[in-house]
Amino acid sequence: MDINFLENPQYYRDKFTEKFLMSWDEFQIVLREFIINMEKNNKTIFDINMFNDSHMWDKMHPDYPKVSFNEALECLKKIKGDVVFMSEDEKTHHYSFLRYNGIEYKNFVAKADANELAELIEKEWFESYILAEQNMYNPEEILPADLYVFDSTMSWFIVFTHETTDWESEIEEPMKAAASRYCIISNI
Repeated sequence: MDINFLENPQYYRDKFTEKFLMSWDEFQIVLREFIINMEKNNKTIFDINMFNDSHMWDKMHPDYPKVSFNEALECLKKIKGDVVFMSEDEKTHHYSFLRYNGIEYKNFVAKADANELAELIEKEWFESYILAEQNMYNPEEILPADLYVFDSTMSWFIVFTHETTDWESEIEEPMKAAASRYCIISNI
């Protein structure tokens, strides 16, 4: 897969954040019950520091549709041409790099063909579960575990997270758990 890194990645990160993520003030209103339950049930104060350290997808409005891994892949495969993609910010999530031609790129924003990217996302995700069953990992993995895919106008996005929605199956039926990768979409 040919990957082209965009200049000024912070510009795209800032625009994505502005368009698709809630601010701390909005988060406190929209997810008030979540914050209260964190303190009550987990004895954890969810403050601005915890908010800043959260994944970007945790800061997305809960109204964005959650879809299956397969649905997210199918949406991406329907797109013709290049898409833009990026990782989490390396400052808060240290394993958020892309490995390309032997070099690790942190805080990257890049472009690639939508279909080729979808194939790589699917291959690496399922391969990680197959290898984990053998107590192994893929040292050649290219993509980070959390991936944000969107068009250059930021009219839509697809998020592939590192989480599954069927984590109870991870021990007994890991491939079933893998198929339940937690994904979010918008306007696609």
